[in-house]
Amino acid sequence: MANLDDLRKQWATLYARTLPQLANARSPVQTSWPVTLDHCFARIILDYTIGHGERQWDHVVDKPAVRNMTEQQLQDAIALAEQVASGKADLCYLNEISLQCRGKHETDYVDRLQGESAAEEQHFIPIAANRKRTLEEDSENPQPLSGKQRKTEKGQSMLCFSPSVQTEYDRPLSPDLPKESGELSDELKRTVQRIRSHPSMTPYRKKLYLTLLSVPRGRYTTYAAMSDYLNSSARAVGNGMRNNPFAPEVPCHRVLAANGTIGGFNGDWGKDGKYASKKVELLRSEGIKFDGVGKVVGVPFRQFHSFEHVD
Repeated sequence: MANLDDLRKQWATLYARTLPQLANARSPVQTSWPVTLDHCFARIILDYTIGHGERQWDHVVDKPAVRNMTEQQLQDAIALAEQVASGKADLCYLNEISLQCRGKHETDYVDRLQGESAAEEQHFIPIAANRKRTLEEDSENPQPLSGKQRKTEKGQSMLCFSPSVQTEYDRPLSPDLPKESGELSDELKRTVQRIRSHPSMTPYRKKLYLTLLSVPRGRYTTYAAMSDYLNSSARAVGNGMRNNPFAPEVPCHRVLAANGTIGGFNGDWGKDGKYASKKVELLRSEGIKFDGVGKVVGVPFRQFHSFEHVD
């Protein structure tokens, strides 16, 4: 077992020396360095590893963090800091998550996501490399957003329907999911194990994707319904949908806004968005119906489980 003092020293060295040095040198391991100060690196990493991307870290543990973090929290922070330092984790993405959970937003980075290519599955948080993504807002509020709300809510949920993955979405999608492990297909069991065995994904994200996997073909759910089950926030669910490395087996297209619409922001990514028709097509092919104004018909799926019964 690692000595707690050693872990503290390792974490302090990473956020206070290693990462600032890389940032000031403009190391090519990151396509962009949005911050250079030690406390900013600590904020970004701890908001993700301690706050799980939905709360700022000092709402979970007392200050100073280095003296109040558990051994597991220190190990998680060290692992993510090392991934940032090696280029396996996208610092801009992490910074965006941190700003969102603090009620702030970097619109420039949301715009940059549109030009990113599909991520390699083995990467924890993929480095931006000409990915093409569309952004779809997690619009849990059916009422028009105020100017202030638009600033903080834009980009909460960004689902991927890029040309690079359309061939995957054309494959047969998961059927109704039985509850007993003996009835599960080998393919479904493999997907469960892929999620569980991901080497660097947080426990929250693993449970999020396992929960989403329980939404059967022919049903839909909402960000709010999933956040209720996970005891998190719709924003945290949306963040996970935005970076789903297991699509289409883990069906993020089955998650809609609470008011029954496809979602979107200010008309950009709603029912008239570039890839919204693909999402509607996928849902209709699975038996989901929409009314004349584009709202889904029926009640959202809420009988979630996380496949605890699968060995």
